[in-house]
Amino acid sequence: MTTDPWPRPVRSMIVPSPVEPWLAPALEARWSEGRAARTAGLQEREAVLTMNVGFALTTIGAKSEALVEIETGLAKAQAIGSVGAVRHGQMNLLGWASTFGADARIAQALAEPREQADEAAAGAYVIQDRATLGMLFYRGLELLRGDSSSLTRARGLLERVAQAYRSTGNLDILPVSLGFWSEAERRLGDAEQARALAEEAAALLDQGAPSLLNEAPVYLALHDACVDTGNLNAARSAIERGIPLLLRRLRGLADTPYAHAFLTGLDHNAGLIAAADSYGLVPDDVEKVLGRRS
Repeated sequence: MTTDPWPRPVRSMIVPSPVEPWLAPALEARWSEGRAARTAGLQEREAVLTMNVGFALTTIGAKSEALVEIETGLAKAQAIGSVGAVRHGQMNLLGWASTFGADARIAQALAEPREQADEAAAGAYVIQDRATLGMLFYRGLELLRGDSSSLTRARGLLERVAQAYRSTGNLDILPVSLGFWSEAERRLGDAEQARALAEEAAALLDQGAPSLLNEAPVYLALHDACVDTGNLNAARSAIERGIPLLLRRLRGLADTPYAHAFLTGLDHNAGLIAAADSYGLVPDDVEKVLGRRS
């Protein structure tokens, strides 16, 4: 009989919502909600909202601030003994590590979720709730950041998660999960499969599909797959399609201190801009934030 190694989710968990295109007001709203929860004595809600602020800061490249918020919320969740909130925090912490790289400071806190995700990569059964899938997704991204020995496991997790997101209706994460699955396939030598997956993901975004996460990985994956298959016109087109979505998120950071970190502190944004640079497609708004134009 197969056992379920994952604790069941708490019904009150709050799923982070997209913070673009008005990023600054959305962040302020999240901070305000957290303060209101603290004032009302709603400790679990306060913990989750604090971690959600950390998630939002992660998506815009605010590395240090994001980690502080996630660790603060996770400590609160552990103090009140909320299993569901702790899992939520572990997912966000793993998301931070998959974005910015491994950090010895949080290695112990991530030992259990990493181990469970690695068991899933080896074929273990998991429930398909959002927190569990999120941990598998972020572990897949961590492995994708690693050396070539980790690629097969990364692909297995990312394929499994993308298919699960599709079947469970988590469509706001589907395009980006397809994009990262595409990257894994390309790095393992299957450029045609990589292009098909990335084109599916880009088509969803082009048609207005919502995305909880930054869209740059999708268009960069499509660009690289097109380069590997020798279709340079399609590669350029992929960057042209991705730049407007990057700009939309960037403009949501107007009058905040985060715009530069968003462009330079997130690998796929930096990669998209580097590709755009090679085609002469970098917009003025991006040039100004990078200090290359007044």
